[in-house]
Amino acid sequence: MESKLVDQFHFSSTVSLHSSNRWWSGDTVAVVTGANRGIGLAVVKRFAELGLTVVLTARDEERGKKATEKLREEGLGNVRFFALDVSKAASIKTFVSWVETTFGELDILVSKSLTSLFHKCEVESQFYTIPSL
Repeated sequence: MESKLVDQFHFSSTVSLHSSNRWWSGDTVAVVTGANRGIGLAVVKRFAELGLTVVLTARDEERGKKATEKLREEGLGNVRFFALDVSKAASIKTFVSWVETTFGELDILVSKSLTSLFHKCEVESQFYTIPSL
């Protein structure tokens, strides 16, 4: 199923990929978060096929490295991996520092990661407590 999704993913017809309209190069850096499978992986693959430098990020380091290695085996050597957990400030800070050091800047960000700012109400009393203003 996963490889079918990757194989079937295509950019919208509104995005011109004709070489005369090409605005990107191998120096264009794209980061895709949550990209070790599914749509995120398909986006990484397509960007890499178009010649961009792509950073595949995922929380799960093992899966991320495997996905990156698979793309490299397919001839897409312009893909890099970085373990990133977007729900953790320290992880984001480390990643931003790495991007600045490695590339200088970032051109494209596809935020595919899922996270929630909400938390489970552990105690029923939390649900009924209204903070005083």
